[in-house]
Amino acid sequence: MKKASTIFLLAVLVSVQTPAGQLLKLPLLIEHFVKHQKQSGTSLIDFLENHYAKDHKDADFPEDEQLPFKNISFYSIGHAVVPSVVQTNVRVPLPADKNVIFSEEYALQQNLRSIFHPPRV
Repeated sequence: MKKASTIFLLAVLVSVQTPAGQLLKLPLLIEHFVKHQKQSGTSLIDFLENHYAKDHKDADFPEDEQLPFKNISFYSIGHAVVPSVVQTNVRVPLPADKNVIFSEEYALQQNLRSIFHPPRV
């Protein structure tokens, strides 16, 4: 139950913090990369650098704008709800002091007493 609730909360957090629609566009990214790789032999690093790090405008610019995380609009609003303070007067019973007297069965046996000696001078 604890694991399931952790996974659920993580999924909610990820879906709120990253637009899920952008994640659905990942196949477009792969398809566009394969197209560039076939045309010019572009490596993945060069492809990502050209399309995300640089202002890349070429013949397929409208197609480039459809790539995931190219245009992100933040439409989620984060807010916190602080509950009002509730005071309660709860009396917690404290355990009574008990005088515990050990019976003879808890006393050290004679053979155990031979182990413990006072320091020798």
